[in-house]
Amino acid sequence: MTADNSPNNQTPNYAFSLTFNPEILRIISYVGLIIILLTGAILTATVVDIDPHTTAIYKLFGFNHACNWLDHEPSRTVSAMLLPLWEVPFLLYVIFNFLRIQDAYRENKAPQYVYLVSAIFLPIEILLTVWFRIVFVWNPEVNFLNHYLPYIGFQLLLFLVAFENILYFYVMKALPFKNSRPIALGYLIVLFMVTTVYIVVGLSVAVGHPILDLVNNEGQRVLFRTLTNVYTVLVIPIPLIASILELKRSPNHKLSFE
Repeated sequence: MTADNSPNNQTPNYAFSLTFNPEILRIISYVGLIIILLTGAILTATVVDIDPHTTAIYKLFGFNHACNWLDHEPSRTVSAMLLPLWEVPFLLYVIFNFLRIQDAYRENKAPQYVYLVSAIFLPIEILLTVWFRIVFVWNPEVNFLNHYLPYIGFQLLLFLVAFENILYFYVMKALPFKNSRPIALGYLIVLFMVTTVYIVVGLSVAVGHPILDLVNNEGQRVLFRTLTNVYTVLVIPIPLIASILELKRSPNHKLSFE
């Protein structure tokens, strides 16, 4: 008995490739995040049956920020179900952003230190992305600190991605607004300062040793609330707009499967 090695009996090789721009993944993830927040806000305003002045966030910070939209049923469950709309495309973006930098390094378009920074950041960014869902595991009314820590990780994640992006486009001389280094570096410095203050103040409140009296001091509360609003602008609309602009400028990448 002999084997028939004719072409008709050979296993077909199903090979295909996909060409796309990694920035589309971040755009999809940010649209998903906006959908999650809007859905949570609507449910919290219309269905959630909790006095907003009795929430853990209000008692600790003196006001309810956007996180409160995701904290109470049924918004909590619905938001957790919608989380993959942000989580999956953002995780893919983190990976393909690294591959983009790796390609530039291999083609001698980016220096080694940029590649090394990206390689170090990659596992951290992956973990912080998938760990964000822990906000839905710990109820803030039961253990606020455990609920808040994944949000701090989320803040660190967004800064690491911003730093990595600006570093890459800086060395590639492809920053937005006609390669404007002052604007890019200014944004990164402001983001670092606002993120740091936000984390320090928020963590001090979460551990029970607040460095600001947000509940009783209206001036300090207004100042911190303004900072949270500035932070929201820095981490949602600005990166989204940057990705849309970059989508038109940067080359597509080819992903092959064989």
